Amino acid sequence: MVRSFKILFAFLRLIRTPNLIIIALTQYFIRWFILKPLLLVSDFRVQLSGMQFFLLVLSTMLIAAAGYIINDYFDRKTDLINRPGKVIVGRLISRRYAIIFHILFSAVGILLGMYLAKSINKLSLSVVFIFATGVLWFYSTTYKRQLLVGNLVISFLVGVVPLLVLIFEFPLLVNRYKLYILATGVNLHYLVFWIVSYAVFAFVINLIREIIKDMEDFEGDYIFGRQTVPIVWGINASKGIVISLIFLTIIPIFYLLVFHLSDKISFTYIILFIVVPLIIIAFGVFWASSKKQYYILSQLTKLVMLTGLLYCPLVNYIVSSYK
Repeated sequence: MVRSFKILFAFLRLIRTPNLIIIALTQYFIRWFILKPLLLVSDFRVQLSGMQFFLLVLSTMLIAAAGYIINDYFDRKTDLINRPGKVIVGRLISRRYAIIFHILFSAVGILLGMYLAKSINKLSLSVVFIFATGVLWFYSTTYKRQLLVGNLVISFLVGVVPLLVLIFEFPLLVNRYKLYILATGVNLHYLVFWIVSYAVFAFVINLIREIIKDMEDFEGDYIFGRQTVPIVWGINASKGIVISLIFLTIIPIFYLLVFHLSDKISFTYIILFIVVPLIIIAFGVFWASSKKQYYILSQLTKLVMLTGLLYCPLVNYIVSSYK
């Protein structure tokens, strides 16, 4: 009984359950607090049913879980050096079962995605799920060992998570309201602006975190000959890249605050919970020198991603108050 619970908790750690919950919350928050209220401004309604959207979220989570499993499968030797106490594959869960779960999760995720695409008469969209599954496999086997390629690929996939809400909703909206759009001249560019902004934010913040994690994992990556940014260009160059990315993120945030988000609620929240933590991370990266310090900075970066997500309910409140 005790061993069964131990294996269960190990499996939940293997598939990164907290990260999967964040993926689900991201997509539901984008739908509930960005898409719906902004559409209501033009008297439009979301087109995916509740069940269809659930299938989108579930397929995304399953493919992400499969990606986490295969990543740990191929990273076992490196993780024994970088984080020996957290290795699951080959200890609590056999390599054979890890592969089986990877295949199962990938297959079910793709099939659900294909079913969803067919149900909305957009079967071509099923390529998104096939593409993501393939990229996650090659990320684990090849891309993450190449200079910057792995960082960019995984950050791109993180950015796609909120974007999927728009990708599956937009063609249905255009089809449903095309006559009204032609007659009134109204457009849906504001939807694209908001959701793409979230996607870009997720991409950049995750890229920052990926490089910080590479600095944290320097020892194991060096032993196994990986071509990460800290190993190829050095720790100081990596710090410079991270700090530059942070300030390149802050600049457009201030632009948005000045020209698009002039309300006091947005200004206060974004400054306190996004800009200030980013500045702290920048200074932290500059002074960091130990594995533990890089780990703390990596976790703080995840927190910034979460506070960015939690801005969504505020958007809903602000949009509703102006109606």
